[in-house]
Amino acid sequence: MEPSDRMERVPTGIENLDKKIGGGYPQGKGILLTGVPGTGKTIFGLHLLYQSCSDGKKCVLIATEESPEDLLEQAGMLGLKLEPFLENGLLSIKQVLEIRAGAVARAAHIVDGFNNTEIDLIEECELDRSFRHDQVGFNIGTMDLVDVVKLIPDDAKVVVVDNVGVLAFGLDIKQFRDKFDTLNRVLSAKQITVVYVMDDAAYQLTHQIADYSTHGAIKLFVKENPYTGKMERFLSIPKMRSTSISLDFILFDITATGIQLKGSKGKLIDVG
Repeated sequence: MEPSDRMERVPTGIENLDKKIGGGYPQGKGILLTGVPGTGKTIFGLHLLYQSCSDGKKCVLIATEESPEDLLEQAGMLGLKLEPFLENGLLSIKQVLEIRAGAVARAAHIVDGFNNTEIDLIEECELDRSFRHDQVGFNIGTMDLVDVVKLIPDDAKVVVVDNVGVLAFGLDIKQFRDKFDTLNRVLSAKQITVVYVMDDAAYQLTHQIADYSTHGAIKLFVKENPYTGKMERFLSIPKMRSTSISLDFILFDITATGIQLKGSKGKLIDVG
């Protein structure tokens, strides 16, 4: 598709990546980010949140796997300090992880009832906790994928869901496609730019069907660099509507300051 000069962009926070996709992620659209463990999926999301908050945009992080403390620590180690944005209200973190962890504890009879964070999330999503409280094996599957919409305030501009793959388990292919389509369309109608981080296991389990729902896709890999003989990180951009893109693999590294794209033989790209 020919690129549209009128398409507004949301900077990714990774300068060289912005240059590869026409200035950033298409505004108000959903982008799928997939990859195996260790490829830096979460770091891509942290870059976007830091950049967007720095630009004054209201942001939300839906955390299904890692605690807010771990995410904040990871961001700080990369120079992407997010605490000031939490304090001034530009960033909110929704701890879906709390429901998952609490489910395991309740199923094992380690704890009874819900903690305050779980109750807040359940009430935001309008889940029936009085009904589910006594169910053995209460888990994240009880929180519908579409319920993510209820966690996002109307004034939010940028959202990172890390990891949406967790919400896919327990769904058959049609259920996942229908629910993910609905989630993506509702958020796009609200003109919210969303990066859906999805682990490779869930991506393969759902037959890569999430690609069809989103406006763009970025895939992260670890593979042998034919020039160096070493295992290195690569990304590809197979899809970015309204954008001129290259289908070549792009070498990148995770440095002390986050993601940096490299040249084909391991040298940093000169973008000056």
